Amino acid sequence: MAQNAWQEFSTDSVSTQARAARWAEFGSETLSEMTVSPLHGNDKFCARIRRRNLGDVGFVSMESSPALARSSAVRSGNWSGPGVDHMALTIADRGSSRLSQANWTAKLQVGDIVLRDLSQPWESYSDTGMGLIMIKVPYTLVARHHGDPERLVGRHLPVSDPRVAFASTVIRASREALQSSPEADWHDHLSDVLTGVFRLICHDDFGHDVVAEAGAAINVRRMATTFIARNLADPELTVSKVAGCVGVSARHMQRAFMESGQTPRQYILDQRLIEAARLLARSGGVKADRVIDIAFSVGFNDASHFTRAFVQKFGCSPSTYRHAQSVGH
Repeated sequence: MAQNAWQEFSTDSVSTQARAARWAEFGSETLSEMTVSPLHGNDKFCARIRRRNLGDVGFVSMESSPALARSSAVRSGNWSGPGVDHMALTIADRGSSRLSQANWTAKLQVGDIVLRDLSQPWESYSDTGMGLIMIKVPYTLVARHHGDPERLVGRHLPVSDPRVAFASTVIRASREALQSSPEADWHDHLSDVLTGVFRLICHDDFGHDVVAEAGAAINVRRMATTFIARNLADPELTVSKVAGCVGVSARHMQRAFMESGQTPRQYILDQRLIEAARLLARSGGVKADRVIDIAFSVGFNDASHFTRAFVQKFGCSPSTYRHAQSVGH
């Protein structure tokens, strides 16, 4: 199938028992590795996704009945750019939904926009059914239009702002144009239009244009955080090792992290604890993983150190945290 042609998947094409699994498979390739839990069972679950490439970006339109989708991935799916980190400009097109990542949650109404990082775990939930449009943008392209792309992640832009309403309208109209005349040769110009809309969204506080090449420190920090996310299980994941793997000195990496408010060492510990908390919350029940096994799986090699660090961050022991999460669900 041609790269610039529409690719489509609908759960109507598979048996009811296979719907969630096949939807997760296609969604994993499109966005990032994910699992799907229909709220009303497989037999009532229905979803549809259409996608196509437009230059450097991927254009995605999807609809789903009520469901919870989760991704624990630390890299984006291969569609529209194998091996490349991506962000997803997400526009609420129908219904209501909730998107969240480690430190932010956005409850979206029709026309709202939010930017998420597909190289970090995320969660999407809707109890009413939803439609979303997503522009899958390479991280390097985001960096051309904002000096610090990390600051954009989780920015919830409400449609009540006229500029957001304008951006949403342009993106939704672009989808209609693509669908009504799928073979038109002017489609290549739509990537320029969408890039222009993306620049609008990238303005800090919708006031000051901060379009600029990403600084060296930001590039180093991005490479380091990506390497850390993909190697948390390594108990030898030291600052020196990370620095060596991204090609800088440990001192250089320390300086690159200064503006984030955390040292690289603190960041590694924090990410290990966040991942441990996620695994604890999802591993309750009769066959629950042992707490010590979860600690080892995220790079701790000392149970008492893990427990002390966990209590300091979350205010309770790992076992208490898991119990509270299981009761809450």
